[in-house]
Amino acid sequence: MQEFTVLERKESYFLCTKGSGHCRIIIDDNSQTLPLGTFMLHVEEISDRYAHHANDAVFRLLMPFEEQGNIDICTLATGRKNRFVYKRCLQLGGKWEPVLNEWVFSAAIKHEVDKLAEQINSELVYIEATFNETIKLTTEPLSLFGYPLVKSVGKNGKVSLNYGMKLSAGEIVCMPLDTLQTIILADSKVRLYVPKALLELPQFHEDYLCVVEVEKKRKPRQKTSFPW
Repeated sequence: MQEFTVLERKESYFLCTKGSGHCRIIIDDNSQTLPLGTFMLHVEEISDRYAHHANDAVFRLLMPFEEQGNIDICTLATGRKNRFVYKRCLQLGGKWEPVLNEWVFSAAIKHEVDKLAEQINSELVYIEATFNETIKLTTEPLSLFGYPLVKSVGKNGKVSLNYGMKLSAGEIVCMPLDTLQTIILADSKVRLYVPKALLELPQFHEDYLCVVEVEKKRKPRQKTSFPW
């Protein structure tokens, strides 16, 4: 649950504050009876500046306002760090619980949490990703299907990849400037395991995948056992 202060009802949305910033809650069947005031609400973030013609965050209620007091919870263990999975958990109003080492959600959205769990735990496919162009990144981590590639960077800029990933050709370099710049050279090849569902869902694809050729490979004789 997240705290919102509902300030004003407009034609299609409520003007709200959340923390120190302004945001909106869409008016739909779940929010029709939402009054003005401060409330803890189960929400999903649906921000899309092209669809909503604004840069502020946009949310929708995950259950009718009268049922928002439901305190039943469900949890999700997400496994390997994945930035798209992290974003989806936040969209669903999840909260990371370090004691459990799991995400905690309202039980009212268990069907959405179960769907995400099925995607994360779908069959692991071993792939080789070939970068057809040199990619330079300064504002986001170098990742494939949401999984960060770089584990650590040496003094000379050479990188070590995360567990279970293999650079089979080419080179990845991190250059410390004002911000850390990561470069992967054209014709570089990276092999890793990816859940099959994440390969097929566009919301788990980086923008630069348009210049990356993905090929399924035969799994190594000794399957990687991830330490989490």
